[in-house]
Amino acid sequence: MSAFTTKTTSSALRAGPRRAGAAGAGLALALVLTGCGGGDEPAARDGGAAATATGAGALSGAELAAVLSEVNTDLDIGGTVLEEAQLKQNTARSVEAMKGVEYSPCNPTEGIDPTKALREASMGALAIEGNAPGMPDTISVISWSSEEAVAEESKMSKRQLASCPEYSLTANGRTVSLAGEALDMPTVGDASQAYVTRQTANGTTQTSVVLTAWSGTNSVQITLHEADPQESIRYVAPLLEEVLDRIGG
Repeated sequence: MSAFTTKTTSSALRAGPRRAGAAGAGLALALVLTGCGGGDEPAARDGGAAATATGAGALSGAELAAVLSEVNTDLDIGGTVLEEAQLKQNTARSVEAMKGVEYSPCNPTEGIDPTKALREASMGALAIEGNAPGMPDTISVISWSSEEAVAEESKMSKRQLASCPEYSLTANGRTVSLAGEALDMPTVGDASQAYVTRQTANGTTQTSVVLTAWSGTNSVQITLHEADPQESIRYVAPLLEEVLDRIGG
C-alpha cells in the first residue's frame, strides 16, 4: 500500500468515482477527456435529476462515507472521502460523455445500463494520491438494495473482460487503445476479480490494476495506477477484504 499517500481535495473531486467497469472503459474515457483539457477544479453541478438522485442501497451514501472515513483514519491512508452527490454528478457526466464514444472492434459496454447504479444504489469513494500524476488511486464502494443486483454486477464484469479484452475507444477526436488481462487473486467475499489494463494514447501507455470484490448487497473496487500488478494484489487484497467486511457490518 505504499502508493497511498496524501491527496488534495481538488484533484480527488476531479477524479470522481470512475469505477473501472467495462474492462477499463471508464479509465480509457478518463484519459480521453483529460487530454481534451479541463482544470483542476470539478465542474459546476448541472442540477440534473440523474446527477443528484439518491440510490436505494442497503446502506446510504452517508453510511458508506462514514465507513470509508473510518478506514482512512484507522489505516492512516491519507485520502479524501468523496460525497455521494459529487460521485453521482460525475458519474452522470461520464455516462453522458460515453454517448458519443465509438468502439472497435468490440464494445465492452454492450448490454450495460450505465445509469442503473445512479437509480438503484448508493455510492462512496476514497481518493488517494498514487503514482500517476493527476490520476488518483481509488477505493469505491457500491451498496445495492438486493443480493441479486450484486450477483448481476459480478457476472457482467467478468463477462465483459472475457468477451472484449482488447479494443479502441474514440471520443472528441482522440483514440485510446486498451488491453485487459485477468490476474489471479485470493478469493475475497462471495466473488472477486483482478485484472490489469494498459491504455495507450499518443504513444504513451498507462497501466492500471483493478481489484473488485462482491458480497451480500455490496461491492468494493480498488484501482491503482502505474503499480506492479502482483505487488498490488499482495498488498491491496487484504485492504479490499477489510473494506468489504466493514461495510457488510
